[in-house]
Amino acid sequence: MESQANQADWETTDVLICGCGPTGAMLSGYLGKLGVNNILLEKEAAITTDPRGIALDDDGIRLLQGLGLYEHVFTEIGSCNGDTFKFGYILLVPWLTQIVRIDIAKAKFISGTHRNLHAKHFLHFDMASSEGQTGHVGILAHKQPILEKHLRSTIEEADSCELRSSCTLTSITEDESWVYATYDDAMGREKRIRAKFLAAADGKTGFTRKMYLEPKGIQLEWAEQTKYEETWVALNWKLHLPTRETHPSFPLWNLGYTPEQIYDLFFPVDFRFLCNPDRPAVCGRFGLSEDRLWRFEFVITANEDGVEMASEEKVRDVVYPYLTHSGSRYGLKQDVSYPEDCIEVLRSRPFRFSARSCNKWSLNRVILCGDAAHVFPPFGGQGIASGFRDAISLAWRLAIACKPGSNIDYEHLLTGWYLERKQQLDASLASTVRNGDMVNGKNWSHIFLRNWGLWFMQLVPNWKHWLERGPRGAGPTRYTHTSEMPFLPELGGGVSFPQSYCISLRDGSEVQFTDDVIFFGKKGIFQIVVLLNTLDEVESAIQDMEDIKADESLISPDEVTFFVPRVACQSAPAGRLDAVVAQPLFRTASSDEFAPSTLCNSRPEPRGYIESLIWDTIGGKRYVVLRLDRFVFATCNSKTELERVLGQLSNLF
Repeated sequence: MESQANQADWETTDVLICGCGPTGAMLSGYLGKLGVNNILLEKEAAITTDPRGIALDDDGIRLLQGLGLYEHVFTEIGSCNGDTFKFGYILLVPWLTQIVRIDIAKAKFISGTHRNLHAKHFLHFDMASSEGQTGHVGILAHKQPILEKHLRSTIEEADSCELRSSCTLTSITEDESWVYATYDDAMGREKRIRAKFLAAADGKTGFTRKMYLEPKGIQLEWAEQTKYEETWVALNWKLHLPTRETHPSFPLWNLGYTPEQIYDLFFPVDFRFLCNPDRPAVCGRFGLSEDRLWRFEFVITANEDGVEMASEEKVRDVVYPYLTHSGSRYGLKQDVSYPEDCIEVLRSRPFRFSARSCNKWSLNRVILCGDAAHVFPPFGGQGIASGFRDAISLAWRLAIACKPGSNIDYEHLLTGWYLERKQQLDASLASTVRNGDMVNGKNWSHIFLRNWGLWFMQLVPNWKHWLERGPRGAGPTRYTHTSEMPFLPELGGGVSFPQSYCISLRDGSEVQFTDDVIFFGKKGIFQIVVLLNTLDEVESAIQDMEDIKADESLISPDEVTFFVPRVACQSAPAGRLDAVVAQPLFRTASSDEFAPSTLCNSRPEPRGYIESLIWDTIGGKRYVVLRLDRFVFATCNSKTELERVLGQLSNLF
């Protein structure tokens, strides 16, 4: 192979990425920000137009923000399902409606064998609050094709990234220094390329794992004890509005309902987990409100055929009863159904869902990420978000391993990557499986205990609030350290660093996200964050930074960011603020300051936001050494400790 590699027809790059879905595109985007040359091979000619994943959690929103895509998140990519409600629906007097903006998106769990989407829920998650660790809402109901379009825009804008579509990977080989791959390009010509690393984000049936790594002992294994695996039918519908002209005999016109009101009645906002023991299902809107897109997924029983159940006839039997309302609800003798000719089917097909993870996510110089490394059931919206976490935590490690002259133990580095990720994956899977247990419960004693147990818990306000936080109630991710993991547990490392809102004291202008002021426009893979309690501490912290020595290929003291609580600025003596504004110093911003800012456009105003969350999480330490993936490497209080931390950082890499 070495002789082949010396031939002129072997193209060379740092990282070869196979698959330009959300994970591969995000990996390329972050590698581009770090200046790492990478080439993506994608077998499809263009982005698949069928929306597959539809939910992205607050971590996923945060990582899109990190690529500079936040302005598109709530305006083009998706919504938090906040929508316009009419109070008249409750009264069934539509001409007396009051129109208001409801910014509370919920994931509702509804029990029973009925087919009523408006039935009272026994539990809900409040996904529109900002009570997590990111300052964002808990969920984004997105359109995957638009998500991928914007991810690819970051590739197009980076000089070090290149996407090649209509390319099919045909072989992989390795030696001690390179991965060699052949592929057929869009014209059917065989091409040869070598890279320092190959990262496969080509899905659960992709070439890299199935054809190259599985023969070498890497297998997709059960990721949790329940061994969940079932077939579901997934439907995507685009809804069109009936009108008096197109459907003159529709019975609700005579009651004063408008087309929009009818749509809202039959396809209500908020996501629903339909805990029907006869046939569990999930459904809800996604995309922007004006897109009128709806997802419905239902489980296939053991004696049913998935393809048959995805047929028009079977879908009508399963789904349409949910779209038929009793006439008595409106004072009518006949039942009312949403017009079938207003439903455009975008997708109807079976999928086999399971909870699995590979025993190893890397072998030598070949790496698996996203669905190639792990797969999720459809109960938590964690598939794409987990791939995003894979991508950012892998990107900075590859940047280090690809440095010219690097002799780092890359296998040790990559093992630490996937051991960390497996811990976070386990937590995500546990939350997903808990949701699935509630949806799939078939034993009536289990259902009884579930419903009444949760009802009792919600009588206690603190418990009710904790339940409503959903997966965010667990708090920040904290890794349990092993020797491969690059953080210092004895110095508070291994915890996810929260994001807050802030305002520069230098120009006092607009509200920003703390991630943006820490990372944007900076070269370091690691960053120093200084957390002050008062303005009196600024000068001593600046002096500490002046002669700090560090490996500037990893971290630069010149890129340090200072933060101080807003309340400390309010209580500062007159003129004290003027003495420190020449520094890169930011104060926290309140939810009231964030709400009218451009960052809050098209999204719910922040509820449950904790302004002191960064200080609370870090535990009173002044200095934080922060990794690109928003995890803490170490914290400390003194200059001497900081110098020791930076020395250990340099020794690790």
